[in-house]
Amino acid sequence: MSEIASELDLANSTVHAHLTTLRNHELVVKEGNVFHLGIKLFHFGEQARHRKPEYEIVRRHAHELSNRLNEEVAFAITEHGRSVIIFDENNDPAKQGFQVGRYFHMHNSASGKAMLAEWSRERVDEVLDRWGLPQETENTIQSRAELYEELARTRERGYALNDQEALEGLMAIGMAITNPDGSVLGSLDVSGPPYRLSEERIVPELRETVTEIEHEIASR
Repeated sequence: MSEIASELDLANSTVHAHLTTLRNHELVVKEGNVFHLGIKLFHFGEQARHRKPEYEIVRRHAHELSNRLNEEVAFAITEHGRSVIIFDENNDPAKQGFQVGRYFHMHNSASGKAMLAEWSRERVDEVLDRWGLPQETENTIQSRAELYEELARTRERGYALNDQEALEGLMAIGMAITNPDGSVLGSLDVSGPPYRLSEERIVPELRETVTEIEHEIASR
């Protein structure tokens, strides 16, 4: 408790009151003098990622795409200016779903750039004002001007690229999924090592899958 109070610059009594409330609602557990997140939060997360029926449509198609390509396929949405993976399909049982719940900055991820390319300049600026352009590899975009140019290229070709911008040795190709009203539901991306992820092989399959998803959502 004292570590939490110090980190948040709050009085011990204030932190104790908050922790007691969280404990009473089974959101934290206490083991000795240490507090931990409660498993109940896992159920809240599951409810959040299944709250829209459209998400299940995407998950089903993402699974089929992963099987066809034998590559990892992830579906991400955006919350509070970052992209978060809510489904991660992979034929490797050891890796299946390992990225679920992971947050990414939007300027250096394929899913993030695919969604940013659908937004207005003002909304993109809001994201950059909040999170900046953190550099994670030597390939990470480091200026707004460069990002705007990349988003223009993304709109022109219809898909976004992440060429080792978030993680060395990892490439991803992503496309936005839009709702019937034109708003962005999320984005689908295929990721893997650069030597295996050719645009010629991935893009047609990804584009076909996104089209099928949007058509099924519109037909509901």
